[in-house]
Amino acid sequence: MQLAIAVSLSCLVAFLFTIMIKKMYQGGKIKMLEWDMATITAGDYTVEFKIPESAYQDWYENEFKTGGDMDAGVAPGMSLKKCLKEAVEKTLTEEL
Repeated sequence: MQLAIAVSLSCLVAFLFTIMIKKMYQGGKIKMLEWDMATITAGDYTVEFKIPESAYQDWYENEFKTGGDMDAGVAPGMSLKKCLKEAVEKTLTEEL
């Protein structure tokens, strides 16, 4: 009789231990997701790529100065950003 009680209690303890470990693991995953969402920065959505100086000069002379945003008083950086954004969006749309 005592052996049956000892085995039953051991099984109960093992079962409860398994349940507690599972709850702790799932709670940890939720906390990690909450922390990740709370620490989002602009760097998470920033893309950086190099523009060769010759390509920039070509864009500046042929697109910005000639009938471009220079006449409208737009800064070269903002104009380049707009131009690159349009080019990327056009490329991505075509690929879909």
